[in-house]
Amino acid sequence: MTNNQTPSTAPLTDDERNRKSRKRKAILASGAVLGIGAVVTLAAWNDTVFGSGEFGIGNTAWNVQGSTVSSTAGFLEYATSPEAGAISFSATPINALHLMPGQTTEGKFWLKETKGNLDALVTIQAPTITPAVNSLADVLEVTITDGTTDFVANKKLSLQGASTVITVPAGQTKELTFRVTLPAGANPNAISNTTAQATWQMTAQSEEA
Repeated sequence: MTNNQTPSTAPLTDDERNRKSRKRKAILASGAVLGIGAVVTLAAWNDTVFGSGEFGIGNTAWNVQGSTVSSTAGFLEYATSPEAGAISFSATPINALHLMPGQTTEGKFWLKETKGNLDALVTIQAPTITPAVNSLADVLEVTITDGTTDFVANKKLSLQGASTVITVPAGQTKELTFRVTLPAGANPNAISNTTAQATWQMTAQSEEA
């Protein structure tokens, strides 16, 4: 006859329970230390690198010049009023300095965008007259045309009013003709000034071609 005995299931003593609790705490603490160590190790692999570049726009992309010579020669900057290109008004058969009533003199001025990248919007301002108070300029009439469009048509030289805008395509030239007329009905006895100098300012800005 076999005598089967049931294994002891006696409860743990307080000392045994304390020893097992300390082991678990030790394992958890060890895991926590290892976890912190892993975070520190990963953080040490971070790095940063910077690269820099400098950029700008120079004067090689777009430029407008003027010429009093022709559509192919004599182009200059004419950047200030004292440097203004002197438009050559005809001396024969009509002498611009000795106009008679009913006569018209004309001169040409060429504008060119020199770089070929962007169109130029050119604003022709009303002229500055010298001397400023000028009875001759009050009588003379001016027309500015490109041969197709009259941008200014028969306006008093001293009273042209609002500016006008023209387009000079990228890399191309625009020929302007300035016509100045002493009207047929002008009374020389009412004109005290014998000369009038007009300076037209033309300001340009770029536009996408």
